Amino acid sequence: MDELRVLIIDDHALLGESLARFLDSNGMQAQWCSDVTLAMQTIRDQPWSAVLLDLSMPQGSGLDLLKRIKLAHPELPVLILSMHPEQQFALRALRGGAAGYLTKGCSPDVLVEAIHKVVQGGRYLTPGVAEQLANYMNEGAASEAPHARLSDREMQVFMRLVEGKSVNQVADELHISCKTVSTHKTRLMHKLALDNDADLVRYAMHQGIVS
Repeated sequence: MDELRVLIIDDHALLGESLARFLDSNGMQAQWCSDVTLAMQTIRDQPWSAVLLDLSMPQGSGLDLLKRIKLAHPELPVLILSMHPEQQFALRALRGGAAGYLTKGCSPDVLVEAIHKVVQGGRYLTPGVAEQLANYMNEGAASEAPHARLSDREMQVFMRLVEGKSVNQVADELHISCKTVSTHKTRLMHKLALDNDADLVRYAMHQGIVS
């Protein structure tokens, strides 16, 4: 492939279409997809240079989709473009096989640079993410914050609970039962050594996860 072909997976139409037009204007061939199932089919049916993936997908977590993509196409670089700050999900995404992590507030030039770098086989890490990764590799899991040891699903539930969403709302967003959400909540509260919802919110504020 001489021309870079980038598949954008994002459930926000305005952003997805704008990104596709922007990448097209920068010498790439971009296609936007908002549906997880269709995205996997598109990846199977067509050759791609890279995938630009949002973490917040209505049909399931972007982290789950990242794992599916890397399992089916381990050589395909996936660059995360997320609304979530780096300290929340970057290290988790990198451990899941992502080639880089950018927030949606990054400059257009940085995005283009990152795509070119991951297509060439490298990783694109901001200074903050590089520091996280170095600390993790040098000091191991003992240096991580307690919430870094949550499973991906527990982290999804955690993030929604600290945003003030009810168990029913979390269940609807993640397409799982209320009982399953409650089970995840019980496990994450135990892992974080917290007793109630107020403790959960205080913990998230202390860690800079919510303001």
